[in-house]
Amino acid sequence: MKKLYILLFALLFSAGAVYAQNDDELLKKQQQEQQELLKQQQKEQERLAKEQAKEQEKAAKEEQDRVKREQAKKENDMRKKQKEAEKKAKRQENYAKWGRKPSFTADPNATILTDRRFYGTNNLFNAVGYNLGVVIDYHRPIAKRWDCNIGLGYRFTNYYYSHLDAGAGGFNGKEDVRAYNSIVLPMKLSHINKDNDHGWYLGVTPGFNFGFKSLPNSAKFNPFRCDLAIGTQSRWLIFSPGFEVYFNLLPTYTTNGQNEKSIHEFGIRFNL
Repeated sequence: MKKLYILLFALLFSAGAVYAQNDDELLKKQQQEQQELLKQQQKEQERLAKEQAKEQEKAAKEEQDRVKREQAKKENDMRKKQKEAEKKAKRQENYAKWGRKPSFTADPNATILTDRRFYGTNNLFNAVGYNLGVVIDYHRPIAKRWDCNIGLGYRFTNYYYSHLDAGAGGFNGKEDVRAYNSIVLPMKLSHINKDNDHGWYLGVTPGFNFGFKSLPNSAKFNPFRCDLAIGTQSRWLIFSPGFEVYFNLLPTYTTNGQNEKSIHEFGIRFNL
């Protein structure tokens, strides 16, 4: 019986030793796992800290770039405004020195015109006529004795034909009338005298014609025009009286006749 007790005690002691040994191994394993987990957490924290630092650095650089851009834009705007102010002051100084400043004029006008050529005056489509109109002109001094003018105007034109209804065999002398309208955009370079009250100009007047009644014999009316003009003008109140000689560089209309392919308008205009 005594041996049995000894055996049971030995077994219990062995089991306790094994259990203690297993607890130590389990504890060591848990401690190792905790250390590994702590290392991973530390690495993750370091990674997140690095990413956050990079993002903060990137945001700081973007903010710095934005501030630099805004500062550069402000400096450019200031330089631009300064240049504009200097140009404006220089213009005002020149206007005072030249004795002229930008202005507008309203110019009613009347024109005697013809589309007759200097030869072949017995052509069916040759005509004489007149137009009435008005132009609003903007005059801007660009040098001591020079102005640049640009305007917008309207004309009403009447043509009188002497032989428009003539038959194929001759001219019957019957008069016919055709009318049309024009929107014009005069552009002139003017030379002004020392008293600033008179000048000569050279310019072109592009425009658009409309409302023309058709002509017989397949004549084709041109809706576009471009007058080459030379003239003189004075200043009186809001008007600039003078006269102008012009020639339409574009044909007023073209014909299918053998003797004449295109007909141009020529006129003398009086600004009232």
